[in-house]
Amino acid sequence: MPKSANDLDMLVTKNFPSLFNGMGPYTSTLGMTLSVATVATILVKKRKKIAFAFFNDLPMYILTEHRSAVVTIVGLPLSLLWDGALQIRGQYIKHFKSDPRLHNARVEVIQEQVMNRPDKDVPLCTARPGWASVSLSYRNYKKKWNAIEMPLYDILSIDTDNLIVRVEPFVSIGQLTHALNPKGYTLPVVPEMDDLTVGGLINGTGIESSSHKYGLFHEIVLELELLLGDGTVVIATADNEYSDIFHAIPWSYGTLALLLSAKLRLIPCKDYVKVTYTPHHDKEAYVEHMRKLSGEYNSNKNDAPMFVEGLAYSLDTAVVMSGEFIDAKDISRGRSNRLSLWWKPWFYKHVEQMLFLKNGAKNNESFVEYIPLRDYYHRHTQSLFWEMELMIPIGNNVIFRWLLGWLMPPKVSFLKISQTEMTRRLVEKTHVAQDFLVPTRKMSEFLELCDSEYDKIYPVWLCLHDHSPMPGSLLKDPAKPDVNGREMYVDIGVYGLPKCVHDKREDEFDMKKSMRKVLKELVAMNGFQMLYADVFNTKKEFEEMFGHEEYRQLRRKYKADRGAFKEVYDKMSVIL
Repeated sequence: MPKSANDLDMLVTKNFPSLFNGMGPYTSTLGMTLSVATVATILVKKRKKIAFAFFNDLPMYILTEHRSAVVTIVGLPLSLLWDGALQIRGQYIKHFKSDPRLHNARVEVIQEQVMNRPDKDVPLCTARPGWASVSLSYRNYKKKWNAIEMPLYDILSIDTDNLIVRVEPFVSIGQLTHALNPKGYTLPVVPEMDDLTVGGLINGTGIESSSHKYGLFHEIVLELELLLGDGTVVIATADNEYSDIFHAIPWSYGTLALLLSAKLRLIPCKDYVKVTYTPHHDKEAYVEHMRKLSGEYNSNKNDAPMFVEGLAYSLDTAVVMSGEFIDAKDISRGRSNRLSLWWKPWFYKHVEQMLFLKNGAKNNESFVEYIPLRDYYHRHTQSLFWEMELMIPIGNNVIFRWLLGWLMPPKVSFLKISQTEMTRRLVEKTHVAQDFLVPTRKMSEFLELCDSEYDKIYPVWLCLHDHSPMPGSLLKDPAKPDVNGREMYVDIGVYGLPKCVHDKREDEFDMKKSMRKVLKELVAMNGFQMLYADVFNTKKEFEEMFGHEEYRQLRRKYKADRGAFKEVYDKMSVIL
């Protein structure tokens, strides 16, 4: 089968050797005509193979070998069009389909789908396609399960007197920040990506630089409206008759009930965040600095800054950032930094510059700047943390930023659906995208483990969170709680390629071996793996990391184990 012009040339040469040799001036024209006719005949006979090569092999080659160009030339414009389509769709829903008063009617339709599903032995899931999720891993179970249409996209109410917002599960973080911030309010925990949905963050988990004060995303939830596997609707709070399932929904990944709405806590906010950057050139120094900022050593968390985050650029170098809300009128002239402007450098590159002076000497001085609130919340969005450097290596170049920065970033869903089987296998073998939740008492030790096993993948994201007991949840209680029953943890986010892979020595890295070793040590340290990522554990090992006894009791109590819902492990992207 010819796959290129060279192949076709070889085909002709093979079939017509010395075609024109010895021909006279009158017979050469006839020979050429016969040659063309014969080639045409072969092309007609092999048209299906040639068409397959042109329409399948060639695109696969381009998508695999020239992915950066595809993402830039095709992905960025398509992502912009997709964003525009979503905005138009959002306005359409808002003006023609959106009416919080119709919430109960929508719930009744969903109830009817659940109760009248044709095969009650096939598990339930939402009809939202897997490629639409922000996770980079692939979940294919929805193709085989009962997919329930759930058109629940509304902010149902904003109660500023009682500091409560009620939302449906497919409301996005972007919708909420646009609706709340201009009113002077925000969620206590605002995860980074605009496209993350409230339902995904509650059923799974979410973290941000305020989590050392407020915990993971589920800890700002006040009430859940749930649809059980038998079609019953219940309202669950932390202190009513359904308190057990209220505490168990986080980390359940839709395996106990379908979420219909939630009430979330609000706090007042200001227009800007005052950010203090402190460079460090010693691992123990930045680890200790983050622990002190978190309030871990002080039982009164109110004394801790609103935001704390760290970016490690090697095992011994990092920049620790702390932030507080501040009014625009209190900002010194020229100290504001609008990170969202398309020509601005990627945030992690901006932060890295603070480690060294212009002459190359180590910088040990703190630096302060003021960032608009929404810009701060989405400071890593432009570069998808640092994943864009792999997709578009020239993306942080000043010329690229000025010309095409306004198109950034591409949608995660496009990055997923544009992968070929070959790139997917390469990603599974070489690309690490994991978040590990580790007690801060083990932070230094775990950083050394990641540095060794993942062959110096940097930067590494460091985000603290206050871990509290969650009865009935998969997430185990703190192993060494303080007087309040809580323990300070840190999310160590490892995203990227090992150094040996960058250096074209892929055979030196064994993803499965390294992942399994890290996960084994993680369990020994009383840590957890975030489950948006690929799982490398057997089911037995998975149950050593996450508690299942109370979880399964609740599945029986709320009739989730009778075909309505699978267990969490069954929904994971497992690689063994």
